[in-house]
Amino acid sequence: MKLRTLKYFFKEALQSLFRNSWMSVASIGAVASALIILGAFLMLAINVDYIAKDVESQVEITAYLKDGLNQLQVDFLKKQIQNMEEVSEFKFVSKEEAFEEFKKQVGPELLEGIENPLPNSIRIKVKTPQDVVSVAEKIKALQGIEEVKYGKGIVEKLFKITYWMRVIGIAVMLAFAALSVFIISNTIRITVFARRREIQIMKFIGATDWFVRWPFFIEGMILGLIGSIIAILILAVSYNYFYNTIKFNLPMISLVPVQLFYSYLPYFGLMGMFLGALGSGFSLKRFLKV
Repeated sequence: MKLRTLKYFFKEALQSLFRNSWMSVASIGAVASALIILGAFLMLAINVDYIAKDVESQVEITAYLKDGLNQLQVDFLKKQIQNMEEVSEFKFVSKEEAFEEFKKQVGPELLEGIENPLPNSIRIKVKTPQDVVSVAEKIKALQGIEEVKYGKGIVEKLFKITYWMRVIGIAVMLAFAALSVFIISNTIRITVFARRREIQIMKFIGATDWFVRWPFFIEGMILGLIGSIIAILILAVSYNYFYNTIKFNLPMISLVPVQLFYSYLPYFGLMGMFLGALGSGFSLKRFLKV
């Protein structure tokens, strides 16, 4: 494409934006509204996934060792657990350390004069939380292990809940993405409809379909970009407020950090341009048939 032709397309697109200022404002509003709705559900979906991962990461296996094991036997057990490919990390907790932790939880005055009843143990975390059950069974079979605990019954229910949380979050986000495309496409279609005579005249004097399309594509991309910038600013301010409010009132809930959420926002600019161009393309089809 020649530079002169490209300049002409941009000039036509910009002139059209100012000539049809009210329709341009309506299109920008539609793009911004659709992306704000989509962004709100994206915010919900990524936070649901983040919370699910945080909950799953806290699932661990505690293997209690038999009394009377010597240091060589303990080291061998640790080596066996370390060699399991599903294991990401493990920590040996002596009976003295476990008793000190227990004192902090219930208060040292309640345990004063009581002999330490706790065994040595190894706390294990796995790479994939869903492997907890199978890894627990493997560890239970090792010689020198007295008992293995991992929250049997509760863990399986937890994984089901986090799975459905993710599925519902993704489904809702996809539904609103489709709704956003529909809103933007129909709003731009109204703009194109208002200029149908202009398109027909261009076709009658010999303009090719692509010559007619390009100014509309560029116009749609500009409208989409402006709408997405508005959406980005609103979403950035809203998420910052939402994050700080939740952190202050419900500090136990882990949310996606503000900076990480902000890293998703530039994609809304590209999405807005793409949706604007797509909406223009869909809307032009019927008017190019002259």
